[in-house]
Amino acid sequence: MVKRSRTLTAFGKDLDSLLKQAGKFNLREYADECGVSYKYISQLRTMPDRRPGGLYTSLLTPFVQLRILDLTESHQLSLRHRGKPLSLSECNELFPETLENDLLESIEQAVGIKQRSDISTTEPVEPGFIYRRVFVGREAELKLLQSAFDNAMSGNGSIVMVVGEPGIGKTALWEQLSAYVVTRSGKTVVGHCYEEGSLKLPYLALIEAMYSYVLTSDPSAIRKELGAGAADVARIVSEVTEKLGIKPRPPVNPEEDRYRLFHAVTGFLNNAATTRPLVVVLEDLHNADKDTLEMLIYIARNLSGTRLLIIGTYRDVEVDRMHPLSAALAELRRINAFDRVLLHGLSISEVSRMLENIAVEAVPRGLAEAVHQQTEGNPLFVQEVVRYLIEAGIITREKGHWLLTGETSLRMSIPEGLRDVIGRRLSRLSEECNRVLSTAAVIGREFPLEILHRVAGVPDSEVFAALEEARALAIIEEHASVGATVSYRFTHALIRQTLYEEILAPRRIQLHQHVGQALEEVGEKRLEERAAELAEHFSYSSEPTDLTKAINYSEMAAERAASVYAFGEEVRLLEQALKVQEVLDSEDRAKRCDLLLALGGVLTVVGEPRHVLDVEAPEALSLAETIGDNKRASKACQLALEALTYYQSGGMLGNPETTQWVEQADCYAEPDTLERAHADCWLGVMKINAGRPMEGAPLIEHALDLARHLDYPNTFFRIAYCWLFFVEAPWHAEGQLKLAEELMTRPRVGVSIPVLAWALMFVGLTFSSLGLRERAEEAFHELQDLAKRTQGANYLIWSMGIDAYIATWDGRLWEAVEITQSLVTRGQELGLTAFAPVIAGLFGTRCRLYLGRGVKAFEHAHQDFLHGGRPNEELCLIMSHLSRTAQVAEMLEQRVVARPGIGSVDDMTQATCDIYLLEAAVLIGHRRSAELLLERLAGSGFRTTKQHTTCTARHLGAAAALLGRPEEAREHYQEAIRVCNDMRFRPELALTRLQLAELLLEHYPDKKPEALEHLDFAIKEFREMKMQPSLERALRHKEILGA
Repeated sequence: MVKRSRTLTAFGKDLDSLLKQAGKFNLREYADECGVSYKYISQLRTMPDRRPGGLYTSLLTPFVQLRILDLTESHQLSLRHRGKPLSLSECNELFPETLENDLLESIEQAVGIKQRSDISTTEPVEPGFIYRRVFVGREAELKLLQSAFDNAMSGNGSIVMVVGEPGIGKTALWEQLSAYVVTRSGKTVVGHCYEEGSLKLPYLALIEAMYSYVLTSDPSAIRKELGAGAADVARIVSEVTEKLGIKPRPPVNPEEDRYRLFHAVTGFLNNAATTRPLVVVLEDLHNADKDTLEMLIYIARNLSGTRLLIIGTYRDVEVDRMHPLSAALAELRRINAFDRVLLHGLSISEVSRMLENIAVEAVPRGLAEAVHQQTEGNPLFVQEVVRYLIEAGIITREKGHWLLTGETSLRMSIPEGLRDVIGRRLSRLSEECNRVLSTAAVIGREFPLEILHRVAGVPDSEVFAALEEARALAIIEEHASVGATVSYRFTHALIRQTLYEEILAPRRIQLHQHVGQALEEVGEKRLEERAAELAEHFSYSSEPTDLTKAINYSEMAAERAASVYAFGEEVRLLEQALKVQEVLDSEDRAKRCDLLLALGGVLTVVGEPRHVLDVEAPEALSLAETIGDNKRASKACQLALEALTYYQSGGMLGNPETTQWVEQADCYAEPDTLERAHADCWLGVMKINAGRPMEGAPLIEHALDLARHLDYPNTFFRIAYCWLFFVEAPWHAEGQLKLAEELMTRPRVGVSIPVLAWALMFVGLTFSSLGLRERAEEAFHELQDLAKRTQGANYLIWSMGIDAYIATWDGRLWEAVEITQSLVTRGQELGLTAFAPVIAGLFGTRCRLYLGRGVKAFEHAHQDFLHGGRPNEELCLIMSHLSRTAQVAEMLEQRVVARPGIGSVDDMTQATCDIYLLEAAVLIGHRRSAELLLERLAGSGFRTTKQHTTCTARHLGAAAALLGRPEEAREHYQEAIRVCNDMRFRPELALTRLQLAELLLEHYPDKKPEALEHLDFAIKEFREMKMQPSLERALRHKEILGA
């Protein structure tokens, strides 16, 4: 207990005077009114080294509300108690009705008073002068940041990364910018990323920044700035609910909701910056979780036209190419509004200026040189070295000069490294202080006083004394946190790290256990919010009960992460749970299997399907088999097949790995279950791909019926898109249209984003194959919007493929080629090295066929795609354009002439595949194949192919012409012209009119004028589209005719 008999501090004297004027509070009532502890007030009144920190506005509020204090008087008290005036946010909080310009003017006046007071100060020097923060140099870097802010004020928002080693001055630099921002009527908010073992929530840095903004802003203004996204922001910033009474939006679809959250946060920050320019500082991004980085990228992509400046800081020495931040930086560099400030060590002259500022007078040149040589100009190192030299008495101040006291040379007295000097400074603290600080280091860089009290194991008075000792030497600083409780923060992460690493392992384990228990007791009603932190602490224990808690809290935190769409954090927590489970009970195979299945599902979505195929799926299956659990085994197989789909798309179908997983899925699936529907669907797909469509199509049909009966939307959509792609005999056109329309109109509730994305792709391709371009583009645009919102890697690649597909329709052929080239490059950047080339082939082959360029490369790529399996129809098509006549003829004999039941209702071969074969047959003059395929495809409702898009009727006309049936050919060509005009399919229209001209010239001499008209049209189009082979073919006819 603090004794009242002690001499009152300046704060204590002023407080007693104010309480006397108020005439309505005693000390305890005043503490309650402020929302702080009585003990805290007592310390401020009687302890000279104790100064008010982040709670200062809470201490002034009662007197402001009673109109005892005005704005000027509040600044005067702040100068006397804290050595600085109130900040703009503090002024806003205390005097919300005052105009901002008046608040800024009052701050400038208070700053002027402080500066005049500082100038007049002479001997004696303030006892704690060596612990003041000092800033020197960095003029160019500061000017760059100021320029970025000035640009933001003009509506040109940007993001700047401040980069450098620990202690180089990243925080000091943005703090200087913040002072500049205040003078320009701007506002700065700050969020921190915390190292492992500290408080860990998804998006925490951005939550902190928004939290401070919400607390210091008018509720009506916040409501307006949040706009329609208020319910989404409320999911992660609880103060929105508490201050505005807005309930969080109920979850619907994880990835869709994730987009809404990102969009809402971006809109909130942009709207807030409209009122007054806003700087958002995100500290220590090298500690950021993947989800925070993804939200940051989304915000950065939408900075154009905003008054928002984002400053990020990180240690480049801790970011290698495998670090999550490395990938995020690669994305950010693609944004025009991105910049980077790299901080180096200070020069000798700047070190000299820094020493003079610390020492409050000139210092010998030799001291500056010695310090610079040892510290390489690292500002934190410089400051810590000077503090150490003075604290240790190696240099002393006599008669206004600094002198070396001993015989040891100055260079020999300076510690070798930053950690060394921090260690030496810590060793000068009392044993009791070091013990308390070591305990605090286990809690984290920021530690609540209430938790420290519970785990320190010493009386409160000793805790207070230790904190005061550390605070006086700038080892820690006081912070305010939620609910006006007191917390402290190590002034630099290296101080906390040094203390933590010096704790013996058994003691460290014990402290983690105690911290976990204290967190449970203090936050009993809000365990979910601190679940990740609790999991971290209990995971260090060797006690089974604690390890069980660690797993439970990891799963709780993973569910919370999933609820706010922080999939990267969900992965980290599930991986942690697996590690702890291995220690707790490596024989609990069911639990480990469940954790692996959960982890594999998330890893697939976040872009690591290959890892799932190599690790999670095989181990989960093995564990399920060991315990004889068919349901878990089925889930493991389905996980693997989904991962294969993400990894290789269509390339998986010829893969032995896929065959093995499908066979296992079939083995473990029980009758009349979702697992059975999935297994039958996969079996059907594999049989169709193996050239046995009569066996495969009924399996997919059965799977679709079962999925519809079980009424599980996600499974129904998944199997439906497989049916659209693989069950495509010529007479299925009507059923395809009906199902595609059903999928477009069905509610999306219960359908995962990955399944919806695949469904939209195949629905779009189905509408395209039926000649319905507008409906196809509706589906494609919904998919592209999905890609834009979710930034899913696979969807982004699809989106680019769609752009190439539509460019091909429009005749922008070289643009389509360039898009597919960029698509492959983008796929490499996103880690989709197998998936992207497949999509590039599906959407980029036809434009190359039209141009007559780069086709051979696609032949090799397609052979690789088949993994050495049987050649398929697409390879046959490519080879026919390369004039590989003998090989193509052999394939046609096998795939068409020798096909059992061709043309009958039992022939379930896909129409798209047969159209490729028909095109190949015409190109090499294989009459028998052309005849069989013409008979099968004539009258079908399929107007184009789903992939390698081309017009069906054009090839039917060419086949009829090859077979000497000109009138039939002419009818097909007329139909093709109608389809191409309706679809605005420019290259196919030009080719059809060329082929019709050729037909007319050969069989209808009296139609020569019409033929010339078709030729002229085609030649003009071929020139504009740069379709050189077709242009040369058309020109030859003109030469022959002499026209």
